[in-house]
Amino acid sequence: MGNKLLFFALVLLVSAKSLSAGQIQSADIFARPAGAAGIHEVAAGYQALFTCSAHFVAQRALADIIDVELVDMAQFNLPQPEIDAQRQLVRASNGEGFTAVAAYRPSVGCTLLPPTWTEADVGHLPNIALPKTPAMDSVAFPMGDKTNVKPDRQARTLLNQAFDGQTFGEGTVTAGIAIVHKGQLVAEQYREGFGIHSGYRTWSTAKSISASLIGIAVKEGLIDIKAPADIPEWQFFNDPRQAITYEHLLHMSSGLYSQGANTNAMYFGGQDVISSATTTHLEVEPNTRWKYANNDTLLLLRGLRASLNNDLAYMRYPYDKLFHRIGMYHTRMEMDHQGNFIGSSQVYTTARDLARFGLLYLNKGVWAGQQILPVGWTDYVAQAAPTLPRSPDKRGYGAQFWLLDSLPGIPAGTYTTAGNKGQFVTIVPSQDMVIVRTGVDPNGKAWALDKFVNAAIEVFAEP
Repeated sequence: MGNKLLFFALVLLVSAKSLSAGQIQSADIFARPAGAAGIHEVAAGYQALFTCSAHFVAQRALADIIDVELVDMAQFNLPQPEIDAQRQLVRASNGEGFTAVAAYRPSVGCTLLPPTWTEADVGHLPNIALPKTPAMDSVAFPMGDKTNVKPDRQARTLLNQAFDGQTFGEGTVTAGIAIVHKGQLVAEQYREGFGIHSGYRTWSTAKSISASLIGIAVKEGLIDIKAPADIPEWQFFNDPRQAITYEHLLHMSSGLYSQGANTNAMYFGGQDVISSATTTHLEVEPNTRWKYANNDTLLLLRGLRASLNNDLAYMRYPYDKLFHRIGMYHTRMEMDHQGNFIGSSQVYTTARDLARFGLLYLNKGVWAGQQILPVGWTDYVAQAAPTLPRSPDKRGYGAQFWLLDSLPGIPAGTYTTAGNKGQFVTIVPSQDMVIVRTGVDPNGKAWALDKFVNAAIEVFAEP
């Protein structure tokens, strides 16, 4: 591990000699532990990546991207991002001599180039070939897009309230709502600019998707969650991190040093997952502390890649093993420039695809008669992590899912994904219901999930 890190540091040092001051500053953040950085330092990368994914993956117009996805970057007064439609790139400047570049590939979405790369290096980005998305208009939901949604007056009132920016959180901005009851899509609505085939970044809802890939790997015999995580960078001497199991990572209980949810250098600065997630030390013994950490999720996927020992199989894994099997054809799991999935946040998908994902869990991991997830997996992810005891009136945490049933009025057994800016896939087994809300809530604005879940149950559940 030490030789690898020394080589990486030397590459950055040598490359920096030919870079501008802005680029050197961007490269310097890689030296910080856990992939942490201030958002102002990576604002150009944020603009480049969000614009790339929103435009090329979700087919959204630049003007609306600036108003919605990039609203929190307005404070930095950065130049407007430039979309290069011919080369399928986005460039975004920090106004100080540095330009961040994000590149799109149809099968895998967008990747932010590291600051030591130029546009000439785009051809070196990892890529895969996927089959053309089938026409699903005539195939009934949930596998396809044929629906017969006829909300009554109560349902229409609820949907309108979800978009009014007041009822479920002052200043919130809902992008999409999809509610499934007894396998049928019973309510659906979208903000202008979004729709059934154009969506948004999942943020940390991606963690629950990543956990599902680990579950599938368990079913295939590739991974034992009780066993030490297969992290190649830790397999030297008597590295104490070898005591960290997949289960510890699933429960956010690795004991590793982290900056929690701050992995900005990797998300928006072009740092790779491996140098961000595998290089931090143990602070406490594994399974003795709960600490929400993006890197715990990223390490799960690092372990999956090592267990597969086949880069092509790894890059195809989400599509072949999960997405395409349950009709999630409009979902892209984006990766860094080394081909590592940024599965703690960077999945672009739609409300309908998230509803399909929720249905898989509602149906105990079974889809069209096939057992996709291991038997018992959906119960496992909804069991409280040992390091975070349940508390009345507070959310709990399971295995990369949040537990809601300690909140007032929420039925027993209810659990959810949760992502920044209001991305939720809530599974309510007692009501045979999945409730999806996607949002682009500005910083500091919070969606009242428990209030909305209770309202949806009141409208759609049978007396």
